[in-house]
Amino acid sequence: MIDSQVLVVGDVHGCFHTFKKIVIEYWNPEKEILVQVGDLIDRGLYSPECVGLARMLNQRYPNRTFFIKGNHELEASIYYETQANNHWIEQGGAKTLAQYKTRGYSFAEDVVWFNQMPLYYESNYYLISHAGVTDTDEPFDELNSLGVVWNRSELKNIGKVQIIGHTPLPSKPEYRKTENVWNIDTGAYRGNTLTGLRLSEHGDVLETIQLPTDKADIAQTTTQ
Repeated sequence: MIDSQVLVVGDVHGCFHTFKKIVIEYWNPEKEILVQVGDLIDRGLYSPECVGLARMLNQRYPNRTFFIKGNHELEASIYYETQANNHWIEQGGAKTLAQYKTRGYSFAEDVVWFNQMPLYYESNYYLISHAGVTDTDEPFDELNSLGVVWNRSELKNIGKVQIIGHTPLPSKPEYRKTENVWNIDTGAYRGNTLTGLRLSEHGDVLETIQLPTDKADIAQTTTQ
């Protein structure tokens, strides 16, 4: 993958209006790549619409957009294939399925797309994944509890900056110097903000963007 300026967007979790706004107002496809760190779906009110927007962007800009697989996309795929993932159902999956059924979107088609999502996007200067690389033998095994889809333990300093989501922060994105990692999950579905991080081709932070979650995207009961 080539070194390029990049706009990295945090966990969306069904917040379609907020996601659409950050793409329209802050992403320049002529100048930079768009990478979203995973967890497009669940918890917010518009999971199918978020996936639809991502797939449309992916089709229009196939070499400029990368949507990373998060644990929620993986869990949705496991549910579709086994019909037996109660953990996903309890973590927002039931509401997501209801959204698909009532709005005419194809869950089956989106699962095919979920299965094709990359686990990371990397250049010589940065590595973007959902949960980050830690000290484990198989960090890119999507079923490894310490891998880039699931990990919540301390990350490994890999000699380049890592950008992750997965673990929501109360307000602002957080840089951890020892690990050389940015966490940009700022809890959009909780009514906080959706964060974007603009990086130079060398991995330097050019701009931090924080959009307050559009109230249309969340129910009053999703703030826990």
